[in-house]
Amino acid sequence: MLQVLAPTDFSDNSYNALFYVAHLLKKEECTFHILNVFDKGDTACKNKCKEGLDAIAHRLIRDVGRNRKHKLKKIPLRSSLTQGVSSYAQQHGIDFMVIGNKGKDETKDILFGNNAMQLVREVNCCPILIVPLEIDFKKVEKIAFISNYSHPIPVEGVKALKFMNFVTESIVVPMTIEDGKDNKTILGHKTDFFNALSLNMSKEVILPVFEDKAKTILEFVDLWEIDMLGMVYYPHHFFLEFIGKGIIKELNVKLSVPFLILPFKAK
Repeated sequence: MLQVLAPTDFSDNSYNALFYVAHLLKKEECTFHILNVFDKGDTACKNKCKEGLDAIAHRLIRDVGRNRKHKLKKIPLRSSLTQGVSSYAQQHGIDFMVIGNKGKDETKDILFGNNAMQLVREVNCCPILIVPLEIDFKKVEKIAFISNYSHPIPVEGVKALKFMNFVTESIVVPMTIEDGKDNKTILGHKTDFFNALSLNMSKEVILPVFEDKAKTILEFVDLWEIDMLGMVYYPHHFFLEFIGKGIIKELNVKLSVPFLILPFKAK
């Protein structure tokens, strides 16, 4: 049974993420761990947390319908946000995590909207899907995967991408930014990835090198009618370089489709 972690701060954006993934995985046997982390230890706070979790579970059943393949587990947890979510994911064998991202026009300080990238850095044991607040669920037909292949695509990342491809019955669109296209190491990493992914993959899309890479990626997502964007999280390499340049943060804010962060584990 798939173990799905859905942290919530009781906001609309965290609920929308849970709603989305319940639709996405409607045919899969899943246990949804609906987790609320609070940092105050009094009884009143814990009781309020339990009431909020009960309300979310009832709302989900009302909105999505009762699914016999889905089990809901409600967890109040006293901890700091990132430490609590990360520890819970590792200790309970979580296979997949989903978090919400605040809306583009939303100015309210929303927990997971502001801390999405911090959670991505801390939770490295499973894929993470970041779901924008504004979107409604629709069938995923195209998943774009972006890499410059400077480093190998890890086995865990390939497995996660193949699983999402299988669940959605979609086509994976490999997208490459044209850095180092003649480098033999890069070509080797790319060939290994294409061979590992194999089925249900479209022809590779090569994007030209522009100074504003985030804008290039966003335009590609829109032009190709991409339904989900995937990328591997490399703690000290490609991904971190993107974060340093603000690209990942900009994508996270401006993307209008779910953002799938694939896991990386060093051998």
